Amino acid sequence: MKKARISLDGMWDFQYLGNGSTPRAGMRSIVVPSPWQAQFVDLSMRGGVAIYRRGVDVPADWLRQRVFLHFGAVFHIAHVFVNGALVGSHVGGFLPFHFDVTERLTEGRAEIEVRVESPTDDPSEFPHTPFAEMPFGKQSWYGPLSGIWQSVYLECNRVDRVTCLRVHADLDSGDVSAQLRFERALCGRTEAVLETTGPQGELVAMTRHELASGAEHATLRAHIPQPSPWSPDAPNLYRLRVTLMRNGEANDEKETAFGFRKIETRQGKLYLNGKPLYLRAALDQDYYPDAICTPPSLEFIEDRFRKAKALGLNALRCHIKAPDPRYYEAADRLGLLIWAELPNGGYSTERSRERKETTLKGIIDRDGNHPSIFCWTLINENWGVDLVHDAKHRSWLRRLYLWLKAYDPTRLVVDNSPLAPSFHVQSDLADYHFYAAIPDSRQDWDRFVDSLAGRGAWLFSPEGDAVTTGDEPLLCSEFGNWGLPDPERLSDASGREPWWFETGHDWGEGVMYPHGVQNRFHDWSLDRVFGSFQGFIEATQWQQFRALKYEIETMRRRGEIAGYVITELTDCHWESNGLLDMRSNPRVFHNLFHTINADTVIVPQLERTAFWSGETLRAPLRVAHGGGGALEEGTLEILADWPQTIATPRIEAGAVIDLGVVSLQLPEVERPAMRRVSFHLRAANGAVVARNEIEFAIHPKPAQSAAYALWSPENDVRERLGALGYRLAESAREADVVVALSSTPELAAFVRGGGRAVLLPEEEGTLTPFFPHWQGVKVVARDGTLWRGDWASSFAWLRRRGPFSALPGGPMIDQTFDRVIPTYVISGCNLLDFHARVHAALAVGWIHKPVGLAVERNYGEGAIVISTFRLLRDAPGADPTATALFHALIEAAGANLARAAHQPAKLESA
Repeated sequence: MKKARISLDGMWDFQYLGNGSTPRAGMRSIVVPSPWQAQFVDLSMRGGVAIYRRGVDVPADWLRQRVFLHFGAVFHIAHVFVNGALVGSHVGGFLPFHFDVTERLTEGRAEIEVRVESPTDDPSEFPHTPFAEMPFGKQSWYGPLSGIWQSVYLECNRVDRVTCLRVHADLDSGDVSAQLRFERALCGRTEAVLETTGPQGELVAMTRHELASGAEHATLRAHIPQPSPWSPDAPNLYRLRVTLMRNGEANDEKETAFGFRKIETRQGKLYLNGKPLYLRAALDQDYYPDAICTPPSLEFIEDRFRKAKALGLNALRCHIKAPDPRYYEAADRLGLLIWAELPNGGYSTERSRERKETTLKGIIDRDGNHPSIFCWTLINENWGVDLVHDAKHRSWLRRLYLWLKAYDPTRLVVDNSPLAPSFHVQSDLADYHFYAAIPDSRQDWDRFVDSLAGRGAWLFSPEGDAVTTGDEPLLCSEFGNWGLPDPERLSDASGREPWWFETGHDWGEGVMYPHGVQNRFHDWSLDRVFGSFQGFIEATQWQQFRALKYEIETMRRRGEIAGYVITELTDCHWESNGLLDMRSNPRVFHNLFHTINADTVIVPQLERTAFWSGETLRAPLRVAHGGGGALEEGTLEILADWPQTIATPRIEAGAVIDLGVVSLQLPEVERPAMRRVSFHLRAANGAVVARNEIEFAIHPKPAQSAAYALWSPENDVRERLGALGYRLAESAREADVVVALSSTPELAAFVRGGGRAVLLPEEEGTLTPFFPHWQGVKVVARDGTLWRGDWASSFAWLRRRGPFSALPGGPMIDQTFDRVIPTYVISGCNLLDFHARVHAALAVGWIHKPVGLAVERNYGEGAIVISTFRLLRDAPGADPTATALFHALIEAAGANLARAAHQPAKLESA
């Protein structure tokens, strides 16, 4: 009889035992495949031990052959029993395994039991398999995964069936080799028929091979004349079928898809099928909204991948896991390159290294035929090893790199994909990770890109044991910024919020905790700033777009950089830096993103984004052309008040050309406004091949300010006030508003007696007595705190009302505030302060830890406005945003001054 299968997916009986043999709960039903964390609220963060049971009716005629019980993957250890007898055990959560169960079967119903162990890290409970010694990937980050998470089935087949089929297809020659491994040595003389069909389903090759009895493996060969290469633009797939014939009948059959795909590096560039490739990738955790790591369907994966391509991505970096095989199948068919990775462990021991090596070999044997996979990573960010301090770990990693290059020579290999302070030892790619809040940490990002493009010494081991050619392609393989998803679009079919909204409460001092985000929005009076919660969500997403745009454009200006990986394709649980949300819903910028994430991009650059009326805007302009063929001569159109055109030369693939500096005379305006200039690159036939735009603020030229007389105890501040056109008082007694840089007892006495002041603190310190001592309001540096926002992004805003309505844009503080972004914040402001007196503020992640940037406070008979915006860094009037913001703070401090019934108190000198 031919081989046959019975699926065992569906409902199983389930009993959770905790960390031992005593049941923690009664028997209940569970869906296979899917981790138990996704199905039981009480187990959502629990590993441990559980029992799975189900019965299956085995056809009588199956017993004349061999019957195998197959598991796609089980987290992390499985002991399998059939009719009460142990048939085998398997360690490792990402790979398939099977057992021959024939001897345990009788005609009729069979009972299958699986004892699953998902270890904790307590060696007294799991002495030989502690969690940290298992390859586990992101389970130490997002939470544990346990149980049967891929399909299970019974198969009837021959004892000497094919268990592994590895295909190597050479694009240059058209030669194909198929390496077979058998369950057991062949039982007799066998003929192997090798059939290959082309991308259109046509038969392109058939060969026959005689295999000797007793063979445990075999290599079959075929030749395909002029094969069609596989690429993201043309995902040409071939299929190879091996049929084992014995006595004129089919004995077994194995089939796989493959492609002719060649990846290589030359002189710092990536080449796909001999043509330059600029990598435009996104990190992909491969997590799903309801079943965590088990895809809901093939259609769901395909929809996610189509959206990835619509965003302009040509690759995904599937992060430190071996996904469900359907993931690679969809990538093969739809045309997405995949950068695959070995799951990391917790630390390095002889046992853990052996498990990593075993897992790596199993991943290649299972997934190596997929043309979409172009690169392997062995370690991510030094996790599970100590490359920085341990020479033995570096030596082991280099040996593993060399082994992998020999075992799979068709792909690139990255040894360690590093984040400071780690590095490479020997690698085909010189990649690195760097996170920076934009616009807050723009200069840090610029320095990183310059250093990366200059092949910084920090890329490779400084210990003298690095092996490098100096030509490895340079990539930023992780960077990104947050934009919050709409919680309403994440609800399940019953309208309930996702269970993982509750799982991030202990991460990053709580900034990763989504539950209650709408309440926090209203509690902190953000409806008074953004109008609605939906308005806030959209504002965070546009902030994310602006940040990614700047980061990508900065890299594309540097021809030395060969690509990047955005963190990330989708949000993952409480981590909200995705281009899509957890359910693959698009961000507000979805239909625009491909204009900056494309093979060909126009890259303007502005050193500043705020201008005075009538100024000349000067923008250095480049065009980057990433891959494919050359771009022929064309025209660059500049769409502004006075349009311009620039002839563009032929641009070779992989090149960046400098078009010089574009100058635009800005118009006179009476009110501040945001403006845009658009750029279109047209081919000779008139087709638009790239487009982009820049956004900036224009302010009317400042008029002489005579409304208030100002004074400051600091001489340099008094000089600045005069340069800004303010009337200077002879002393504090004659001043309408005092401007100070430090909180002093004299300043407090002045305000308490009825004075008006603006305080611009430039160091940490308490703000008592302006705020009561029990409230603990103080000025705090952002560096070294979560308020810096480089990972879980900070969202800063300015309430554009009253005197602050003169600042264009908003409510988010955008790139036009680049020169004034605070390095200090005002912590301790309460809900009442935020109700009306906090004019500018900042929160992190899911609206956590709000802090002030500009705060108004009544004190005694007077009032003070305190702001940490950096308004004094440039020459007076040089930066329009700083100037307008300074004027607004003075106006806020001087408000209601005319109604004051007393004279300002005297500010005594220190």
